[in-house]
Amino acid sequence: MEDQAVGAPDTAIEAFAFSGNTSEYFRIWIVSLCLTIVTLGIYSPWAKVRKRRYLYRSTTLAGAGFDYHADPMVILRGRLIAITVLGLYVFGTALAPGVELSVVVVVMIVAPWLIVRARMFNARYTSYRNLRFRFDPVYGEAYKVIVGFGLLTAVTLGLAYPYARYRRSKLLIDHAHFGSLQFQLSDVYRAYFSTYTKASLLVLAALATLGFSMAMLPRTPDGAVNPASAVLAIVPVAFIVLIYSYLGPAIAKLTVGNVSVGPHRIICNWNVPRIMFIYFTNFAAVALTLGLAIPWATIRLQRYQYENLALEVHGDLDEIVATQADEVSAMGEELGDAFDIDLGL
Repeated sequence: MEDQAVGAPDTAIEAFAFSGNTSEYFRIWIVSLCLTIVTLGIYSPWAKVRKRRYLYRSTTLAGAGFDYHADPMVILRGRLIAITVLGLYVFGTALAPGVELSVVVVVMIVAPWLIVRARMFNARYTSYRNLRFRFDPVYGEAYKVIVGFGLLTAVTLGLAYPYARYRRSKLLIDHAHFGSLQFQLSDVYRAYFSTYTKASLLVLAALATLGFSMAMLPRTPDGAVNPASAVLAIVPVAFIVLIYSYLGPAIAKLTVGNVSVGPHRIICNWNVPRIMFIYFTNFAAVALTLGLAIPWATIRLQRYQYENLALEVHGDLDEIVATQADEVSAMGEELGDAFDIDLGL
């Protein structure tokens, strides 16, 4: 036992921190918005890089920040491609009604490739302590998971959706790297299935309650539902909205809290009801201010998420990062790809 203790690597909990503030981010956001409007959208890639770079640099782990290095011109190229495709779609449907099905098929064929390219792009231009992340070009697996499990979900009338959702998360996490350290999502598909099953049963119960309520509500002499009584139907509808609002944060916490980076493990202390409250109040604030509260809402959510994340590190983090940098340098820097693309995926 003593020998094991002596040989065991040191374990430390390194907390994430977020130092961004609303006033600084609001200045970046409002200037970016104005320039984007004045330039008819051409400035939007530069706006995206400025905003993302501020948020990344405001996020720190063990006293060191992250960074974002994307070239706005590359993002502009991707958006011009997207706008061109959208224009062809609109023009094509106007000249040849019924072409929508063909477009859906093309999107299904192209979407997995685009998702992989976008993940590669964002990983390549994200760094921590000057060491870049990367994502594998797993096109074949992307088609299997996104298209294959998507079709399986349709065939099973949605029963396979929890597993399909888990496989998609695993695809996007397991092929990400920091140096030679690989990200990995644990086998939590049973937890995915359990979460979605409970939510689905609650939605079905709410729908049944809604149907029964509508059938039993008092009606006017002409057979219409009394508007005053129909207010009671809001309760099950609100309950359904609440369930769907719960699903996103619950699955996100389940996913993030089961990710490892090599031998190191991410610790997620998010409180799902708290995140739901932040979502609802952020939405209300943005709506009431006609969008001017977007910077405040963004900073508020980022601060909560990162201040409740930590990394369980096995060994000295400085030595780990230095080792990864040496290994990446030995492998050689990856050549730029002519097909870099970022469509906001």
